[in-house]
Amino acid sequence: MSMDALTGLPDRMEAFAQLEAAAGAVHASGNWMVVALVDLDGFYRVNESRGTDFGDYVLQMTGKRLSEARAANTLICRIGGNTFLVGMTVEPGESHSLQAVEAVKNAIERPIEVDGAELYLTSSIGATIFPRDGRTGEQLICRAESALYQSKELGGNRARFYAMEDTLLIKRRIDVEAALRPALCLRQFHLSYQPIYRVKDGRLRGFEALIRWHHPELGVISPAEFIRIAEQNGLIIPIGEWVLREACRMLSGMGKQGNGSLIMSINISPVQLQDPSFPRTVLHVLKEFGLSCSSLELEITENTALYASDTAMSTLSWLRAAGVRISLDDYGIGYSSLANLKQLPIQCLKLDKSFIRKIDVESAERIIVEGVISLVHKLGLEVIAEGVEFEEQYNLLNEWGCGYVQGYLLGKPMEPDVLDLPMLRRSELRKHSKAVSGKTALLL
Repeated sequence: MSMDALTGLPDRMEAFAQLEAAAGAVHASGNWMVVALVDLDGFYRVNESRGTDFGDYVLQMTGKRLSEARAANTLICRIGGNTFLVGMTVEPGESHSLQAVEAVKNAIERPIEVDGAELYLTSSIGATIFPRDGRTGEQLICRAESALYQSKELGGNRARFYAMEDTLLIKRRIDVEAALRPALCLRQFHLSYQPIYRVKDGRLRGFEALIRWHHPELGVISPAEFIRIAEQNGLIIPIGEWVLREACRMLSGMGKQGNGSLIMSINISPVQLQDPSFPRTVLHVLKEFGLSCSSLELEITENTALYASDTAMSTLSWLRAAGVRISLDDYGIGYSSLANLKQLPIQCLKLDKSFIRKIDVESAERIIVEGVISLVHKLGLEVIAEGVEFEEQYNLLNEWGCGYVQGYLLGKPMEPDVLDLPMLRRSELRKHSKAVSGKTALLL
């Protein structure tokens, strides 16, 4: 029998063999078997903060607790790193399977005493059921891994049972990641530009550059899908630099047409802010195209990584001091709070479209948006409302003193070859309107 030296439990090789034997016994009895992969969340922090000896102790404790909690006909293995496999025979039925997985999660998440204090760990679990999801040890482990991957993708600290969609999602990710690597050199990306207007007089403030990807075989791939993958595999660095360069090239061309006061906004990733060369790259590109620092606005989205990183915060402060504008995007849906705004070197705040959508009816969003605009102005920040689609929304934002608006009401994202600056710069936006779904929408 092949055993794990640290915990004394069967290892991955033995797990396959024992699962095959257990599956045969379960099949003969007419019962089900739940196969669960248990992964300790953020285990690297334990090794990092307390050393590998203590990390080994935690793994031994986890194996011990699983062994102590085991019922009859339960298989427990350590299949590598901080991941354990548990195979449990249960009576047929979803409720029995759920109870079995919940018992495992509770068993390993009890606090561990350390020098008189208690250490709390969480776990992510991917589970599959024999014979419903697979009939061989290999199938069961592979599908439990698919479920575990989805559990981690959803933020961890949860249990998820396998579904066929998990396999499809993983296949899709593999396809997208494989296509992403050559996409830059094959020139498959392009930018479209959505105008942003000043509310009080309708003057064009500038544009937000939005990356688009149309793959010849996979079709249109949403930034929401491929940006996360690019962040995880490091490709966001060259992709982000390409976006910066293309957007500045476009803005430079606009300046030659007499539009030197426009501002170009681009979205940047927390991963880019971790790159020590990023600030120099930004200033170099601006100099290359003859643009002032104040003509570029970098949009960031709040997340825990932003506040946890001294590098990211110092990068933002350095760029802000150099004159580059910093904007907080999607305000209201992430880790945003008015208290956090004091920590960020921003000039502008963009209200997320999910709040703007309901301000033209009696709603909590209406009260929130009016209050936030007033408070943010007192902090000396500009406010841009995203997702403005109807004239009633525009009028309310004007009444509340919102500085700028962006949305389909005034302009959809446009391709460079159809972008008409003279038309976009006209100030009398309200002269062209029509009824849409019982509401009035402004049209260019």
